[in-house]
Amino acid sequence: MFRSFPRHGFLLGYLVLVWGFAFALIAIALEALHPLFIVWTRLCMGAAVMWIVWRWRGQAWRLGREWWRRLLLLSLTGNIIPFSLIAWAEQTVPSAEVGILMALMPIATLLLAHWLLDDESLTVGRVVGVVAGFVGVGLLMGDGLLRSGMEGQLAGQLAAILATLSYAFNGVYAKRLPDADPVALSVGTLLMGALLLALPAVLSQGGDLGWSIPVKSWAAVFVLGIMGTGLATWSYFVVVSERGPGFLSTINYLIPAVAFLAGTLWLAEPWSVRHLLALILILLGVALIQWRRKG
Repeated sequence: MFRSFPRHGFLLGYLVLVWGFAFALIAIALEALHPLFIVWTRLCMGAAVMWIVWRWRGQAWRLGREWWRRLLLLSLTGNIIPFSLIAWAEQTVPSAEVGILMALMPIATLLLAHWLLDDESLTVGRVVGVVAGFVGVGLLMGDGLLRSGMEGQLAGQLAAILATLSYAFNGVYAKRLPDADPVALSVGTLLMGALLLALPAVLSQGGDLGWSIPVKSWAAVFVLGIMGTGLATWSYFVVVSERGPGFLSTINYLIPAVAFLAGTLWLAEPWSVRHLLALILILLGVALIQWRRKG
């Protein structure tokens, strides 16, 4: 067990860094690329990486016809919808703020699991955690909640919150599926997402794919696709299958913090004490619900 910790700890650190910096990389890519094109490109690259891993392991395809509907739902809720909402949100909302809002995912998962899974129930501690998380979101969104209409950053903030709900549904749905090879699931979901988004992504970007696109935007998409989607998916399933979800849950505290630092320090995005307080409250809520879960 202790011999394996350095390897799993390295993979955990890799996931924290690559997923934490993903929000800043999306912001860089958005300077020249359409949100749908960014999502499609990272899905294509991620699918290529996972296909190489699958072939390297010499595995046969054992997912029958009954899995196509499941793969479609997994791709929609785990890739297409949340990736697209996050990229769209970052057109108006700073990447650091979107990263903070992503910390709501475990809270949203708990609320959905309470209704959809038999072994997950709300307790007093978890309810306090949910309330703390929502107070943090209210503080982060600020007076945007009091304005009429969908002006300013409110629409983007709501899109980021919807992305967390999509991720949460994906996680709860995945728990209800029969056992299957995680690498095959990754190949299937990423490839299906890439095929579904191919035409909309190309049409959305239009003919603007030449020398007018700066190198930094292509570099950001390349890192997002290869490292943030392909290799990260593989690392995720290795950690979950060998150490369990409890070991992986640490990233729920670290990724929003890394996203906040990457956005404010690397991209020089504006921030205030309100952002720090919101981050602390949301992470406190995550800590409360996960502490109760361990107990």
